[in-house]
Amino acid sequence: MSNEKLYWTMKNGDKIDIDQMTESHLRNTLKLIIRQSQQVQTNCPTNVSMAIDMVEQENQEPYCDDWMWK
Repeated sequence: MSNEKLYWTMKNGDKIDIDQMTESHLRNTLKLIIRQSQQVQTNCPTNVSMAIDMVEQENQEPYCDDWMWK
């Protein structure tokens, strides 16, 4: 791993050096990341072909803004 400093942006907007975070803070950060990941997996299609079908279906509908024709 590189020696590059990495920072975590806290809820209040402050940035904290990850190397300086307490074990408790790291644990809570990991829990937050896991909860957000689970939420994304719940709200997004898990089947790639289903996602592709959804995008293709959206692209088949005609798209014309009124301003283009005036």
